[in-house]
Amino acid sequence: QDILVELTRYVVKEVGDGTTSAVLLCNSIFKCLCDNGTFSASLPADIIDKFNKVIAEVNKRILEKGRECTLEDIYNIALISTNNNEDLAATLMQVYKKFGLDVYIDVGISNEINNLVKEYDGMTLDTGYTNICFVNNKLTNTARVRNPRIYCFNDPIDTPEMLSFLDAILQNNIIRAYQPNSVYEPIPTVIFSKALTPDASSYFETIVRLMNSVENVPLLMVSNIHQEDMYEDIAKMCGAPFIKKYIDPDIQQKEIEAGLAPTPETIIDFCGKADLIESDQNRTKIIRPEKMFNEDGSYSDEYNMIVKYLETQVEKAKAENAGITEIAAMKRRLNSFKGSMVDFLVGGITTSDKFNTKASLEDAVLNCRSAVKDGVGYGANFMALSVLSEMKNDKEISDPIVDILYDAYVEIYKILYGNQYRDVIEGGLKEGCPLNIRTNEYDHKVLSSIRSDITILETIDKILTLMFTCNQYLVQAPVYNIYCADEE
Repeated sequence: QDILVELTRYVVKEVGDGTTSAVLLCNSIFKCLCDNGTFSASLPADIIDKFNKVIAEVNKRILEKGRECTLEDIYNIALISTNNNEDLAATLMQVYKKFGLDVYIDVGISNEINNLVKEYDGMTLDTGYTNICFVNNKLTNTARVRNPRIYCFNDPIDTPEMLSFLDAILQNNIIRAYQPNSVYEPIPTVIFSKALTPDASSYFETIVRLMNSVENVPLLMVSNIHQEDMYEDIAKMCGAPFIKKYIDPDIQQKEIEAGLAPTPETIIDFCGKADLIESDQNRTKIIRPEKMFNEDGSYSDEYNMIVKYLETQVEKAKAENAGITEIAAMKRRLNSFKGSMVDFLVGGITTSDKFNTKASLEDAVLNCRSAVKDGVGYGANFMALSVLSEMKNDKEISDPIVDILYDAYVEIYKILYGNQYRDVIEGGLKEGCPLNIRTNEYDHKVLSSIRSDITILETIDKILTLMFTCNQYLVQAPVYNIYCADEE
């Protein structure tokens, strides 16, 4: 059950909506795979292997149909995500118009009746805090550290030397300040690392106990970072030299002598700075990193140079017709690097109104963010239906799994459109877009991130893999254990 919840959360995190489709499709596909006589003699692992390959091909074809996002697309995506809330969709479009499509929007609650928009300069990383113990703002469930020293480990913390660096940082900046009769003040500290090994994790338990026993410890740790390019950009803008491993001790010694590599005694100075770092479960915001601005508040030469380089790389990739995936990755890095950040605080008269609007707006923001990064497609499960229809009608492709997936999407359309579903499917495939049930027209306005159907299919793939390859099930109580019942 926990795994299923986490997988559906993945859909929400990526594109904001689609969990209902994922569950209904999963149910339909699972039944079809079990009932289809074609697979009666197949091993579960073989079925899943074939299923994985078909899903990968469908997702590849969907991604190829994406296009770049526009302001009008933002409005239409938001209109669908907010259940036709025109005011909310228009307000969100205005935010994108004012701050640019690369703006990073967080949704919160305002203490006032009106909506509020607050702008920040900074960068984002799609990795959140290592442990909930770092949360110091219970209202927003976030960890916030102001004016911290920022340490960036370029390699996993998995050797005695790396652990000695981590220990020296924590002892000097944090732990000694909380010893009995200490005369030291804690130094706000943020530690980024690509991974924590079991040895580091056991040491980490000491930190967890401290964080749980003392309020407002100015410490944040962010680990399991996989976006290497963005991580490198953040380290540069914060002015934090990477703390790395050395294979050759002679090279390490030379760099220590040149002040380019740390020792346990000097490690505390190998840090960068920012005005604020804020982290939740999924993302970390680095607000006004030190090297991003000049003293007069203008962007630094280093920042402008990197932005220009990244913009050139994106344009070059487009001119050379590089793959959509490669271009999307470059755009994500560029948007993360130069994106301003906005807090969209939802106002309202009652608390319930605010939270209902906030939930709807969060879906819209996530879907728009994904559309800007990865491209725009059609919603209402249309992209997958369209691709599966093409594959089903391709005489060179004869695969029962394609038929099963197509039939599952037909079943979704039956639920969505009732008795008119077949006419809607035929009309949609002919017009090249889904029917807008509000206007009853094929108006090309039912839009979503191109990754919506891809994310749903990725989730279905993981769930079905679990269901097909699992040979043990947990039951709610012993009375439901059929084996115990037989023995009795």
